[in-house]
Amino acid sequence: MLHRNRMRSPGLAAAATFVLGFMTTIALFFFTFELESDKANLDFRRRAESYIADVQQGLGDAIASLQAVNQLFAAVGEVSREEFHTFTLPLLQRQPYIEAFTYHRFVAATERKRFEAAMRRDFPGFRISEYKDRGVAPAGPRDMYLPTVYISPQENNEVRIGNDALFHPQRAAAAWRAVDSARPSATGIVQLLMADNPEPTFFVIMPLYRRDMPLGSPEERRRAMFGVTQAVFNSKNLVSKILGKEALSMPGIDISISTAVTPEDKHLAFQHHAEVENPDEPQPGFLRKVLEPPMLVGESFDVGGTVWHVQVSGSSSAFIYSHRGSLLVLLFGMLVTLYAANNRRAAANRERKIEQLVEQRTAELRLTSEDLQLRQSAIEASANAIIIVSARRPHFSIEYVNPAFEKISGYSAEDVIGKPFAPLARPGDDQTGVADLRAALHAGTQTHAIVSQTRRDGSQFWSDVYVAPVSIHSGEVSHFVITQYDITEMRRYQGELEFQANYDLLTGIANRNLLRDRVTQALTMAARHGELVCVAFMDLDRFKFVNDSMGHRAGDLVLKSIASRLKRAVRDTDTVARYGGDEFVLVLPESEDVTESAKVVQRVMQALARPVPVDGKDFFPTCSVGIAVYPTDGEDFETLLTHADIAMYSAKEKGRNNFQFYAPRMHERAAKRLRLEGDLRRALERQELTLYYQPQVDVNTGRVVGAETLIRWQHPELGLIPPSEFVALAEETGLIGAIGEWVLRTACTQAKKWEQAGLGKLRIAINLSARQFSQPNLLRTVQSTLAESGLDPSNLELEITESTVMVDVQHTIRTLHELKNIDVHLSIDDFGTGFSSLSYLKQFPIDVLKVDQSFVRDITTDADNAMIVMSVISLAHNLRLQVIAEGVETVEQFNYLKENKCDQVQGYYFSKPLPADKFERFLQQDLPAEA
Repeated sequence: MLHRNRMRSPGLAAAATFVLGFMTTIALFFFTFELESDKANLDFRRRAESYIADVQQGLGDAIASLQAVNQLFAAVGEVSREEFHTFTLPLLQRQPYIEAFTYHRFVAATERKRFEAAMRRDFPGFRISEYKDRGVAPAGPRDMYLPTVYISPQENNEVRIGNDALFHPQRAAAAWRAVDSARPSATGIVQLLMADNPEPTFFVIMPLYRRDMPLGSPEERRRAMFGVTQAVFNSKNLVSKILGKEALSMPGIDISISTAVTPEDKHLAFQHHAEVENPDEPQPGFLRKVLEPPMLVGESFDVGGTVWHVQVSGSSSAFIYSHRGSLLVLLFGMLVTLYAANNRRAAANRERKIEQLVEQRTAELRLTSEDLQLRQSAIEASANAIIIVSARRPHFSIEYVNPAFEKISGYSAEDVIGKPFAPLARPGDDQTGVADLRAALHAGTQTHAIVSQTRRDGSQFWSDVYVAPVSIHSGEVSHFVITQYDITEMRRYQGELEFQANYDLLTGIANRNLLRDRVTQALTMAARHGELVCVAFMDLDRFKFVNDSMGHRAGDLVLKSIASRLKRAVRDTDTVARYGGDEFVLVLPESEDVTESAKVVQRVMQALARPVPVDGKDFFPTCSVGIAVYPTDGEDFETLLTHADIAMYSAKEKGRNNFQFYAPRMHERAAKRLRLEGDLRRALERQELTLYYQPQVDVNTGRVVGAETLIRWQHPELGLIPPSEFVALAEETGLIGAIGEWVLRTACTQAKKWEQAGLGKLRIAINLSARQFSQPNLLRTVQSTLAESGLDPSNLELEITESTVMVDVQHTIRTLHELKNIDVHLSIDDFGTGFSSLSYLKQFPIDVLKVDQSFVRDITTDADNAMIVMSVISLAHNLRLQVIAEGVETVEQFNYLKENKCDQVQGYYFSKPLPADKFERFLQQDLPAEA
């Protein structure tokens, strides 16, 4: 009785009721608050990871713009300033965050004076410079310079022409890193020294290599380098453009981006602070800071050797309007608690009013139901799929799914409620993420996993799934709240990035990066099972003709067709990769011998031999193939590829359109050729090249009227090397341009010296290579050389071979007329050995036809050759041209040519080619008028 009275005490009854109600209210408050906070965290993480992915992809797209400029040099070769500006200006207009594109050339200290003199033709006062005290000064002494040659836009940037990129430590490090790796290389954040308003800036640099040179190792790449292309980016504008106004106007989000070349060298590239919508509102108190901790997502990734750190931070209150549901739970819970306590007090005094207390309890239940409805409305409004799962084992049955789940998965609530939870995975699915989710349910712990899921219609999608246990009573887990975010688009972007990193964008087949992985895998398997691997290096024959005659668009169509044929011709176990330009590599695994690989290569060559239609014309491709075999020819990727490349050059030497297996003797020949190439590159610097002169004699007077200039190479170890052994090599390596300019300058200067010495005006004849003749600056080079030497243009004769003028007739006509307008003499060399058309010949403003010595040699013994020579002389005179016969060695040949009115002759009958001093003594002699 005493116990009952004590329980009916108004104070104790009210206190007990209040404590119970308060604890229940607090539990409901934290449960609802946790759901709202989870939603805010998920929304923030999704948005932050999207921003980071956008920044990473945007940086890749920006670097792709520089790669496009780099491909212009790789495809065209020597690019003129006009071509550079024409190509880059549209890129700058479309991408305003790119400050400039530049082209730099590597210049050794020994080449500096000659390079500066050449550049002053276009930029008077040019010099290789560096910045000092916010001013421009001549570059100090260094072994190597990397001056700016072209810059776009050029307006207001002329002061940067000649600036040495190697003066700045970060740019120098990035340049050498790009050369050694053959990949884009980026600097950290730097300040432009000459800028009026410095902005955070970084440079991306890509290397340029000479064609047909090995690039397998950093040492080989340094030997092959000749320059770099560079893009200058304003990091602030770049990131703002990538993220867009919508991201930067999002309240509650702070974005900070920094770069680091080394962990100690970290610079801020971009920073954005969210604007405060209502600055007059009071700052969050201590409790709110505890309940709403700041959210943070950060990620680092590599951009051209520089690490970019992206950090996105914010508060959960920025992603939901307020904790309305949890506040309502707290408010109504406290009201219910106070109300229940008061009624309990009244009940203790008035047991007769039990009916009122029952109604009061009913009201409490009604409030609780409304609170649950409010919470459910908030969950149903979420854009993410939310699943509430019972913690009862072993089925973990689904009790609730929101509309977002139905939209994402295609399953209705009726399809899944009451059924065991499964993460939409097919039976037997052994994904690691699925296993992690199942383990978390059994352990009652929180986890996170990315899994591939299946919609009701069978289509696949990717989800970022979070599992969070919910504990209400006594700490025991009663339910799990599972949220999932559809990241299919993000995965697709990642797949595209992976494709670009491993596959050639033009042909769709493997690139160098994937090729290295495939070869490494094949070698590992072959070593394990004692098998063989063949690496075939394939180069298209005469592909340059397609680009030169039909344009690079036609060349791209041919390469795509070739790649498609290669994929169809090889076996499923083989790998086809594009190594660069018109070079392809086949990886052919074998079990016992290489017979099957040889058959595959033959099948490939037969497949390529079919004509490729391009713009209404048929191109008949052929290829030269070199094959290296693991393990006899090498045990790693670089060695096998190098030996296959050497074997390919052997195939070209044997007439092209064939394949050769590597043999050690080939390596010796390649090494000799490589050594000769290296020596040739230094021949100009060491003054090892010299000119010989062969007199041209007037048939009627017997006087020397001209001289043909012939180049020789006085090698310090190999002795005197004739042009037949190194001119073709100079053509292949691109050295013919520099050598040709040296010949032109030296010969003109020598002819002027003979004239000043009183030996008369002598017409000096100089051979132009096909590559020289195709250079757009040929006219400017000839004019400047004549101006420097003081030689009268009429005393210079330029010889072009018949095959050269017929490559592009319209270009030939235009160039010859430009040279003729400055009064230079023009001659067609080796006439009769090519395929000249008389309809074109009459359009060429030439002065002389030179009869090839192959016809002159047998004119006294071969009636056909004699008739050809007579026809050429007659044709030339009818076209009002002079005729020079080469290779005259006997008196009979001379008399025959004189009788048939040939104008001039040259050959051993009068003199072999002589060095300048001996030729000068020869000029001082009086030659007889008749033989």
